[in-house]
Amino acid sequence: MEKYNYIPAAEGVLRSFIITVLMLLMFAVVMTFVEVNEFVNSIFYVVTTILSIMYGAIYASRKIKRKGWLVGIIVAILYIIILYIVSIISGNSSVIGSEGIKRLILALLVGGMSGIIGVNL
Repeated sequence: MEKYNYIPAAEGVLRSFIITVLMLLMFAVVMTFVEVNEFVNSIFYVVTTILSIMYGAIYASRKIKRKGWLVGIIVAILYIIILYIVSIISGNSSVIGSEGIKRLILALLVGGMSGIIGVNL
């Protein structure tokens, strides 16, 4: 029975949040100069989530070098759980609704596929 070291998955989640914070800071700067509607906000948050999970899953699966789909899904689940916890703490109690479930499914798909890509790079 082989033992796997999943510490790179935690590093991938950390790197994902670094990407998220950087993208949100850039978006905040843009929002200070330009009026942005709710539709653009929601699209930006989904794109930020997807790109962050992709980067974290690819990073982690390249480090682990096997079972990329599983590593990608682990990164996606950890990322979404932490994101939901932070959202609830910050006062946004509506994150676990139909949109939250859609975002979770999208994150799992993106994480799994990105993990597969990361192993094969």
